[in-house]
Amino acid sequence: MPDNNGLHATLMALVVRILIASLAVLATGLQARPFTAFASKLSTSISDLPRFEKLPLFNPHRKTFTCAYQAQHLPTIDPQAEVWFQQALALDDPNIYPDKRDYPKIYQLYSQAAERNHWKAMLNLASLILSDHPGVPEHNPEMAIGWVEKAMKQGVPDAYDMMGIYHQNGIVKGGDATSAYAFFQRAADMGSPSAMTFLGTKMDGAYDDPDGEFWGNLSVATRMLDCAFAQDYGDAADELSLIYSRAKTADAKLKALKILHEGVKLGSAKCANSIAPEFDGLGLTNGTNLVGHIDKARAERYGKLGDALEFYGGRLKLPNLDKVLPLPPAPLPEWDGNVMTLIDGAKAVTPPPAKPQQGAALDGLNSAR
Repeated sequence: MPDNNGLHATLMALVVRILIASLAVLATGLQARPFTAFASKLSTSISDLPRFEKLPLFNPHRKTFTCAYQAQHLPTIDPQAEVWFQQALALDDPNIYPDKRDYPKIYQLYSQAAERNHWKAMLNLASLILSDHPGVPEHNPEMAIGWVEKAMKQGVPDAYDMMGIYHQNGIVKGGDATSAYAFFQRAADMGSPSAMTFLGTKMDGAYDDPDGEFWGNLSVATRMLDCAFAQDYGDAADELSLIYSRAKTADAKLKALKILHEGVKLGSAKCANSIAPEFDGLGLTNGTNLVGHIDKARAERYGKLGDALEFYGGRLKLPNLDKVLPLPPAPLPEWDGNVMTLIDGAKAVTPPPAKPQQGAALDGLNSAR
């Protein structure tokens, strides 16, 4: 919720003060019209903010969904803004302990990029403002909302998705589930893979939940999830695997297993943490297991990668996963047990990294399982 120094709180306090002062004015019948005009203008300016955009209500029983790619709606990124953005990402490295990161500098770089209309910088800056990281110079939710609104004005689908989250979590005053789902729906229609995955997961039920937690609209849900996955959004694969496996045939199980594996390549910790138990024998006795046998070696590797992918928070991709962890019946290559060996073999080939900074090593992941 915005603090007492937030713009919204200031404006509302101003309205209250004017209303109190106006009682004496109205008692004498003087200047009533100017006050009414002012209050009307103020109310209109607040309601016109993107955070309060009037959107169609969420319809969980919609009959159609047209796949749109987010990339089709994104503004051109200024080259200098991209340089600053990449510098901020480098400083905000998960391998550096949070209390060792230069958050004032990260904030400055994101701000510079955001001022040049770098949409990713705007959303990252908003998240940084709402975080509890030490050294961040601003923690005013109103500022975070403002940056998301700026991205919304540029037509960024993920910005609408983030605004939905703000409504759902009460960061926007008056926000609730109804307004949040309206923003999620708009974001999905515009091409946000995150919004598509969220709504697809909510709408792929076998029936409508009486409490409104999920709905039975499998055909539209599947189209949303397919569209998100086509945009390389790995988490969509996790839910698609559940949909594919419902048929319980050998072909359906293999399809579900393969898409989980592809999700791991795209950096999805969810997919890694879903496929590891399959190789560990989950559901083997009741016939729901996707593999059909126990493979402890593969289960261990997927488990290690799941921990690593969660640690990196979506910033690690593993396009060469098949080199170190192919699906059966391909033979499993030798491995020294070090998670970094798996990561180095599976990630994209890049130039040698710069000298590592002191920070949070991944050694703990090697003994996590």
